Amino acid sequence: MWWYLLACELALGAPLVMAALWAVQHVPRWEWTSSTVLLTGGSAGIGLSTAEALARKRVPYLVLAARREAVLQEAVQQVKGVIAQCGSPTRVSYIVMDVSDEASVATGVAQATVQCDGHRINLLICNAGFAYPARFVDSTMQNARQMMEVNYFGCLNVVWKVLPDMLSAKRGRVVFTSSMVARAPIAGYTLYSATKAGLRAFAHSLDMENSCLGVRVQVVSPPDVETPGYAHENEVKSPECAAISAFGGATPFSSAAMAEAIVRGIEDYTFDITLGSDGALLNYGCAGIEPATSVCALLVQCTIAGLLRLGLAVLSKLHYGIVKRVRVTNVSAEARKAEKRD
Repeated sequence: MWWYLLACELALGAPLVMAALWAVQHVPRWEWTSSTVLLTGGSAGIGLSTAEALARKRVPYLVLAARREAVLQEAVQQVKGVIAQCGSPTRVSYIVMDVSDEASVATGVAQATVQCDGHRINLLICNAGFAYPARFVDSTMQNARQMMEVNYFGCLNVVWKVLPDMLSAKRGRVVFTSSMVARAPIAGYTLYSATKAGLRAFAHSLDMENSCLGVRVQVVSPPDVETPGYAHENEVKSPECAAISAFGGATPFSSAAMAEAIVRGIEDYTFDITLGSDGALLNYGCAGIEPATSVCALLVQCTIAGLLRLGLAVLSKLHYGIVKRVRVTNVSAEARKAEKRD
């Protein structure tokens, strides 16, 4: 009987492996020594750490973009310190640019080209963004529009100015900072997750449109990362959002660790760049129709997809339970306060 079962496994396994070998897309490794980089949101947090990692990769030109000039100047000096330490030839500069303003983006991209001695941007990292993790009923349309203008439309503004040159050169890479909540939304990130989910869908379609023309697109899905933005989020998080974020007791990753993951993911193309076991399992469980770039990873996804779906369903039920506990407790407390007033 054992030989019959083995024969069945081999008969089923061979076609699966053949299909995986055919389905995987082979993307050439990114060449750092010919990179001209524009990094939005590069003045602090993940953006600044990514700039330092790129300097260590010895990219020739690196331009940081953000809205606050004083902070940008400090960031450039910090990157120059890394350049001096490792003897990198990287020329780092900055532009003051508001990604939500089309005119500001047009001026900024033109300035970046001048600062790079006329070299066109061939690696664009759209990292500018922010979150306001309050309950939907405690938020406003202004909160929703501001996040969409920066997190989603801000990326489109920059890509529209940079992509044509990449297509002309038949070489380029566009990287968007999305979020794990784009595929695993949680209470509190209601408005924010919508902006990042939209960005993720845009990135996938854009990659499909332009990959055959030499331009590939990627997304970064950070877990909790210790940054100034994350610290600000914790000040306004709804109680249930804070409870879910603390569930499991995991501590936030460092921005340096996230930056190293980003650089590795760019060099050896991965459509979704993340960090940590939670991010990896989420990627495996929700990969869907995303481009596969590793035979091994694809086969693992195929093998454990059913179990992962069950595990993610259990996690979802736990999250719903946390929200229910917090909201019911709040409602009860408010009711008791009302009784005392009466």
